[in-house]
Parts: sequence; C-alpha cells; structure tokens
Amino acid sequence: MTCPSCQALARLNLAMIGELSTHLPIQAVRGRQAFHTHEDIPGGDATVMMTPASPSWAIGSIVAVTTELPNDVRPPLDVLTYWTRRWETWTSAPPSTKPPTLNRAGLYLARNLHLMAATRLFVGLAHDLSTMTRELENVLHAGDRPDVSRVPCWDCGTRLQKVWAAQLQHDHWRCPTCGELYDQGRYQRAQHDQLASRGADRFVPLMDAVAVTGRPEQTIRSWVSSGLVETRRLPAGGREVWWPDVRDRHRITPLRARGRG
Repeated sequence: MTCPSCQALARLNLAMIGELSTHLPIQAVRGRQAFHTHEDIPGGDATVMMTPASPSWAIGSIVAVTTELPNDVRPPLDVLTYWTRRWETWTSAPPSTKPPTLNRAGLYLARNLHLMAATRLFVGLAHDLSTMTRELENVLHAGDRPDVSRVPCWDCGTRLQKVWAAQLQHDHWRCPTCGELYDQGRYQRAQHDQLASRGADRFVPLMDAVAVTGRPEQTIRSWVSSGLVETRRLPAGGREVWWPDVRDRHRITPLRARGRG
C-alpha cells in the first residue's frame, strides 16, 4: 500500500496539471517563450504542450508517451490519457468511447487514484505526474523555480543556475548537471563566449550587454538613443538590445581611461 502522504502529493500534482494547463494558450501567445529545443515553433514549448501526439486514440489503445529528445516537454493530455488507458487495461474495465480530453482524463484518474495506489502502477503514475507538473511550471514560469541563466556550462552545456550566498561577493553560479562552479569573473567569461558564439545574432537584455562589454550602462543607452544600436521594449517591461550592434560598437569604440581622482 502507498502511504497517504504520497497519495496526497500525487493528487495535488494531478490538480496542478489541470490548473496550470489552462494558462498554456496565454503563454504561447503573449509570454516570453521557454525555448530549448523548439526554437522554430511559434509559442515554443507552450504550443508543444497544447498539441497532443494524436487528436484521438483508438478505443482501448495505449499510446506510449515518448519524445524525440530526453528534455523535450510532453503534452499533458498525452500523459493523462496514457494512464487512464493503462488503468482500464489493468482492471479489464470497458474502455471509454468518448474522445479523450484533459478534464475527462484528470477526473477519471482522481476518482481511481486510491485504487491505483494499491498497485505497482502507482510508482510510474506518481513519477509522471511530478514530472508533468515541473515541466508546466518551467514553461509557465510558475512555482518556486531556480534562477536559471541562458549561459551554458563550458564542460557540459547545461544552463547555469544562480547560487545566492550570505554575502554578495560570494554569490556564484553552478552547473546542475556536472556541479562545476563559476565565480563572477568566470561566469562573465562564459557569458562572453556564449554571446560571441555562432548563433549569437539576437536580442539580449541590456544589462547582459553591460556585463559582457564592461561598458557603463549609460554608454550603451547613449548608443541606443543615437540610433547606433537597435533596441526593443518587452511587453512585461525592460529593454533588449541587438547584440551584434553592441558587439561591433564595443570593438571600434576605445575605452576611456579612468583617472585616479
């Protein structure tokens, strides 16, 4: 038998999947997309999660929930429908003749969760519900999420996470995959490599351009106001600048020598 706490956590994740999924359409249209492997799809991962592998399943069939790459997101409808069909097969229950929907699959699993908790199916179900909740939170920027940078680790390519220390000078970045640590200087060098790499022709936050070039913020803002650097404002506030403009202007503009006072 599964302990009551584990059952309660699975039930909570199931409810969260239903609630969070309602925000996917807005994220796909208006949100800052959580791209990683779906860079060419309008709406990014939010669109992928709204698009099930099949618009319908044959009655009684079980569609395996697979993705092309290990880190690809999965549509919630695929995951929940998969587990409803697994349970129907396990109990030899007559398969539903109604087309699968997220709400219908969620209610079915919620009604049968206490029965599934008494079988070995529950371990896989609980794992998928937890993973599905985490994927939705990542795409929707919901929940208590780590501060993840766009800068990849030099060794394994995983995006670095910020580690907040008790004192400002001890703040650093850590790779969640290989554990490599980056102090501020090393992080800025990795950021510079990323922005100078192939495919770096893109808009970046103004403060990222400041950090990489070492230029005062006012200098880059003056380039923007003079029309030397293309810029755009974000719907949620803030400003991004076209990195190739900043990079080229930084290369041809000598740094002003600072006096000693």
